[in-house]
This record gives sequence, structure tokens and C-alpha cells, in this order.
Amino acid sequence: MPRLIVVLLILLAGFSFSQEVTLTGRTVDKSGKPVGFIQVYSPEAISAVDTDGSGKFSLTFTQPDTVLVKFITDATRGESIERSVILKPGANDMGDVQFSFQDQEGAVVLERIQSPFELPVMPPVDVTLLPRDGGVEYMLALTAAGVSSNNELTSNYNVRGGNYDENLVYVNGFQIYRPFLTRSGQQEGMSFINSALVKNISFSSGGFDSQYGDKLSSVLDIEYKTPSDTLKGSLVASLLGAEAHLEQQVNPRFSYLVGARYRANGYLLNSLPAKGAYNPVFADAQFLTNVRLNEKLDWSVIGHFSSNNYRFSPQTQRTDFGTANEAYSFVIYFDGQEQTRFQTMMGGTSLKWKPSENTKLDLYATVFNTDEREYFDIQGQYFINELETDPAKEEFGDSISTLGIGTFLNHARNRLNATIFNVYHNGDQLLHKGYLKRDSSVVAKSNLKWGVNFQMDDFSDRLSEWRMIDSAGYSVPQNTPNEVKLFETIKGDLALQSQRYTSFVQLNTQWSKSKKNYAVEVTKKYKDANGRKYFKTFRDTFDNSSAKWALSVGSRAGYTTANNEFYITPRASVNYSPRTHMVRDTSIIRRGVNFRFATGMYYQPPFYREYRTFTGNLNMNVRSQKSAHFVAGGDMYFNMWNREVPFKFTAEAYYKYLWDVNPYEIENVRTRYYADNNAVAYAYGLDLNVYGQFVEGIESFFKVGFLSTKEDILNDFYDEYYNAAGEKIIFGYSEDQTPVDTVRVYPGYVPRPTDQIMTFGALIQDRMPKYESFSVQVGIQYGAPLPYGPPDFKRYKDTLRLRSYFRVDIGMSYDFLYKAQLEKRETFWTKNFDDAIVSFEVFNLLGINNVLSKQWIQDVEGKYYSIPNYLTQRRFNLKLILRF
Repeated sequence: MPRLIVVLLILLAGFSFSQEVTLTGRTVDKSGKPVGFIQVYSPEAISAVDTDGSGKFSLTFTQPDTVLVKFITDATRGESIERSVILKPGANDMGDVQFSFQDQEGAVVLERIQSPFELPVMPPVDVTLLPRDGGVEYMLALTAAGVSSNNELTSNYNVRGGNYDENLVYVNGFQIYRPFLTRSGQQEGMSFINSALVKNISFSSGGFDSQYGDKLSSVLDIEYKTPSDTLKGSLVASLLGAEAHLEQQVNPRFSYLVGARYRANGYLLNSLPAKGAYNPVFADAQFLTNVRLNEKLDWSVIGHFSSNNYRFSPQTQRTDFGTANEAYSFVIYFDGQEQTRFQTMMGGTSLKWKPSENTKLDLYATVFNTDEREYFDIQGQYFINELETDPAKEEFGDSISTLGIGTFLNHARNRLNATIFNVYHNGDQLLHKGYLKRDSSVVAKSNLKWGVNFQMDDFSDRLSEWRMIDSAGYSVPQNTPNEVKLFETIKGDLALQSQRYTSFVQLNTQWSKSKKNYAVEVTKKYKDANGRKYFKTFRDTFDNSSAKWALSVGSRAGYTTANNEFYITPRASVNYSPRTHMVRDTSIIRRGVNFRFATGMYYQPPFYREYRTFTGNLNMNVRSQKSAHFVAGGDMYFNMWNREVPFKFTAEAYYKYLWDVNPYEIENVRTRYYADNNAVAYAYGLDLNVYGQFVEGIESFFKVGFLSTKEDILNDFYDEYYNAAGEKIIFGYSEDQTPVDTVRVYPGYVPRPTDQIMTFGALIQDRMPKYESFSVQVGIQYGAPLPYGPPDFKRYKDTLRLRSYFRVDIGMSYDFLYKAQLEKRETFWTKNFDDAIVSFEVFNLLGINNVLSKQWIQDVEGKYYSIPNYLTQRRFNLKLILRF
């Protein structure tokens, strides 16, 4: 794959193009201040562009001509301009294009109106400025409906009761994969998405349309930037690493984006309870190129390489736990080391052909390869001590007795190699646009989408992993007196080859009833007396304020060769915008209310880990996990505090029923499946979001979610034993442990591993009054206690709860160029840089000991203790951001 990427780059570099006609200019408001992010369009131009942050744009044409140029703003600005321009050969400059509105200072990008059939576009946020290097995934946890994350060391996120494996991720239409062996957040490294390259972030928490793939929970669709003809770039450096990117439209037909990142977060990991020599080194590089072969055909190439090396030699760990009246300490002395390496490569290419204004045909091909090694030999000798809890005694806080001692030895030599190849085609055909009939008052638009996909998977997995526990002088478990058994053994030499065939078809229709007071052109085809075709255009009007409907109906179909499974999953959604509007200063600026309902079947075929059992074998009888989604919600735009930009409130209620569920256990970030479709489950809840300029000039976000998700392992049961006194026997605790009676219990529904009754997220941004160069970003996360249980893979025992997750991160930044740019002063820095920002960040501002999981230890009397595994403590970071 690296050779293929190099060859493609060489071919791209060899392109030569003839001189084109260009038109440049700048968009400004009524005071002459540059206005960015205005769409500039001309029917004769090769492509539409957006103005950059300085209001500049450059359109490219194939020949000199008299052309019409349109400048299109969003609805919140409410103004568009058309100019007729006579183009001469070579470069043309039309100077400043001035709008009549006054652009608001501090507002960078305003919301854009989007199609009801697209995924909701997340509001614009400068991800680089966010406290904590969590990237796009961290932003989702703070702002997106139904998204939660309880581990700051990973980019994993859960959506409405699902796990991370149930989420789809796309970048510019290419599906993204990640390593499979990742065991802990410390090993994970960086996600594929490079935030410096991102233009738009679209996300759906459920009820998504048929055009998106076969997963149970969510879709994240990332669109990378379209470069301008000016060389742009950025550099970010901090105590945790560095990253840089470049972008440019080299000529009218060729553009590129390239980015590289390096991260060494040993400084952050040293705040974990386990002390030792951390040496994590993560690096990646990626590029995206686009070649305009002609005005109807675009060719794109994407490439990505990532190397994650994690080395750790633990030394000691001390964890205090218990209550004020019953306090304990858990101390471990380590020997050995851990070394993991994940090396991934991804290459893809796409051809996007637009043979006519009404037809789009896309072809994609991608290859993903991952080579993963997980080697460790770690011995730990531990002590459980009881602590003095009486403040009046001299020994307060010190150990007064040893309750348990033991040794564990963890060994692994795991190696996995996987290659995933995809080739797929997507199409979009406009079927109708205009009045349903000539004398009708209903205006409608319909288009048909379709797609076919072939995927080939090849996995090779060698497993050699075992754990030995010597607790209080006895090897656990104790089955026979003549042999020593290991606590857990996973052995396997596995191979899996599979092909997947999938397809979808989707019909989108939107219509509204007209009162004929807004202009629209309808073109119809006729035949004359000689049978020759001709076109005639009618100009009519329709009422833009009438109620609007949008309906999407479609279905997916698929077949997986590994388990010989065929499936069909119909889906449908409807959007309704009633005849209500949001009014400001007697002007209607947009519809104020929108309602939507979505339902459908969502199947998730097993990939690889779903087939793998706890003992290291493959169960090829595993089928797709299946669910039915019902999602109802709405958006409401409203004015408050006389802000220029409206606030937006969103509410969604959902219910998901799941069957053929493959239960799983979560260990840190590793998901281990039971490899059996032996459960049914449900999830229901409510998500509430609001965002807007709570502080004038800069947006903040608040969200709260309520969730209940449970599952029932079919035909599972356990026995309870009672002694002669009628007391339930708890072995190791009860005084009389002689059973005389047995009761069989069927546990029914138990909480799923991601069951959280409530989550809360907030991203609060502010600028200091009179010193606007200073800004503050605060991220707040809260998650109700998650369920857990003893490590015996018996789901009915997982009804205990961890403590709540609560974390506050803060970043305080100073923009050196803000004031000079506001005053339009030209200096060396303003001429050469768009941004020069320094940020001081505090991770886990309140220093809260958040718990990731529990470790179970047995003392000399057979009593078990659940020892908390804490996450990171308070840390400080300094970050420098340069953009040009």
C-alpha cells in the first residue's frame, strides 16, 4: 500500500494543465470589514467556492466570457448578491463585494441551512482550542445528543446504550476502521480524524437513512476542507506533542491537504496510580488530493499511515479505597514490562462523475491494513492493608494490619494482521422538481439514491495469553490438589476470510403547498409536430412560508459469506416544518420549528471480534445483531437577549428493541463478546440540547440525556442455597453453610454495560469584556454510575455500580492578533498569520478521582475486595497555535 500511494503521488505531480481564466475578489460588510464563509457560485465556473476567513475568493473558468456571479449567505444574514462580470483572458479582479448587513464581531461561522435528508451538521467549533487533546470525539461528547464517554484516555464514545463497535465513521465518503487489539486507553493513540483538516462534522445518534451502513447506533460523517489557491497551514505544539498541516489549490484542477501529528503523552499517563516508566510514542500522517479531470469528473485520493508504540515498565501502584470508617490500601510492586505496537495503513480513491445537473455517480475503492502486536510479561506482588481511621491515634492513615497478600502474573504474545478491501458505487438521480401538475399548488422535489458495495476481509490472529493468580499462597482456581491451573487461558491460531455484499436504495421526496408569492422556474420537455424535442421554461411562484414535508423511504440488503446470512432492513423518516417562523425586526429569517420521526431495521453483521470466544476460538454460527429504532424529535429556533444569531433547542425521544444480541464485557476499552446470539435487549431515553450565544459573540452548548438500557440472557439461571435456619447462604460469609434447600432464580433483564440513567455535557466559551483577546473554553462531563460485577462472565451478577464520572477541563487562551485584526492594523504578524494563540490548559480541574473499572482481589479468609482503577489526575498543559 505505501508503494501504491507513492505511485499515485508521482502521477498526480505529473499533471500539467493549460492556463485558465480566474476571477478573484473579497466580500465585506457595510462597514468594509471582511466577511468569511460566503458561498460564491457561477454556472460557468468549474466549481463553487467559499470565501476564506479574510473574505477572499477565487473562481476558475474555462474561457473568457460574460458570466453571472452569485454571492450566497446563510439565512441568518439573509442577503445574497448577483453581479455580472466580463472576463478577460488570465487573471481578473472584481475588488470588494459589499453587503448591506453589519457582520457581528467574534462570530466566525454561522449556521447553514441544510437538506432534511442530510445528517445534522454540528455547529462550528474550533476543536484545536478545546481543553484536552480529545479531538472531534471529545467535542461530540460535549455537544452531540446521546453521546457519552467515561474515559479521557480514549477516543471511544457510546451512543444511546451502544458500544463503540456500533458506530459508523466516514471521512469524505470513505469508511474508517481502527485497530482491533487495543486493550487500554493508554495504548490507543490518536484517532484517524485530523481536526486541522476538518470542514464539516455531521452526526446522527440513531434513525439514520438507508444510505448509511449496517451498524446499530450512530453515524459520524466528516468532510475535509476544500483548499483555496492560497497556501494555508497550521502548527500546534504542546507538552503532549505537535501537529502541522498544509493545504492549497495548486492550480484550477489540483488541490491537496496534508497533515502530520506526533504525540508522546507520558506526562499525562504519569498521573495514573500505576507508577513506572511510560514511553508512548504515537505518530501519523495523512493526505487528501483532488484532481478536477474535467468540469464533470473529479478524482480524489486519500492516504493514511499510523504508528502507535506503547512501552511501559510498571514499578509500583497504591490505591486507597473504602469508607471513612473502614479504609483500606492496595499496594502492588511490579516486575516486567509491556510493549504493544499498532501499525495501520489506509489508502482510498474515488471518482465522482456528474454527467448532468440531475445525476451524480460516485465510485470508491479503499484498502485498510493493520499489523498489531501485544507483548507483555508483568508480575505483581500485592498487599491489602487495613488503615487506621481514628484521627486521635498516631497511626491515623497508616497500615495497622495486613488482610491479604498474593501474586499475579500476566503473559501475552498476541499478533493480529487484518486487511479490509472495499469497492462501492453510490448514485443520485433527481426525478422531479417543480409543480406536481401545471395547475397544482403543490411544489415537490424527488430524488433517488442507490448504492452497491463489495467488501473482503482477511484476518490472521495468533493468541497466546494467560493469567496466573497466587492468592494467599494458593493458586486460583483450586480444582484438584495435584495440579496448578491458570486463572484464565486464551490460546488460538485463527484465520477468517469473508466477503460481504451490500446494497441500498432510497427515495427522498419533499413538498409544500404553494400560495404563489415566491418565484420559481420549471422547465418542461415537449415535442413539436415533427417529433423534435424542445424545452420550455415557466416562471411561477410559491409560498415559501407554507408547511413543508420531507419523506425518505429506503432499504438495505446484504449477504455475508462467513456465516451465510442474508438480510433486508427497511428504513423510513419524515420531517415536517409547520407554517411557523422565527421573526426578528419584522423580518422572517427562517422557520422556527421542525419535527421529525424515523424508524427502521438496523442489523450489524459480525465483523471479527464478535466471532471470537473468551477461550480464543471462532464461533462461525454467530449471526447479525438486530434492532428496530423509533426516534421522534424536533428543533426550535428562538431569540433571546437580542442576539444576532438565534438559539437552537433540540429534543429527541427514542426507543430501540434489540434481538439476537451478542452480549459483551468491557475491560477498559477492550470489548469481549460472548460470541453467541443469546440475548434480547432494549434502550429508551430522552436527549435535550441547547446552544447559542449565551455570551455575546461566541457560542456555548449544553446537553442532558436520560437513558435506560437492559438485556435478558435467554434461558440463564442460577441457584440460591438456604440453610436450616432459612437464611440464604453466602459462601465465605455465612456462619451455617450447610444447604438444606435450593431455589432456582431466573434473573431476567439486567443493566447493559453502558447503562447510564443520566449524562450531562457542556462546552462553555467566553471572551473577557474589554480584553477580547482573552478567551476561555470549559468542558464539563457528567455520567451516572455504570454497572459492573465480578470477573466471572456471569452477566446476572453485573448489577453493582461504579461511582459517577465527573470531569471539568478548562483552557485559557490569548490571541495575539485579535486586536490588530479588529483594528485592521497591518503588521508582520497580521500579514503572515491568521492566528497566533497561546493556551494554558488544566485537565481535570477539580482533581476528581474518576473510576474506570474495578479489580477483584481475595484475602486470606476468602473475602473479595473490588479495588478501583482510577483515571488521570489534574495536569497542566501549554499549547501554541499558529495558522497562516
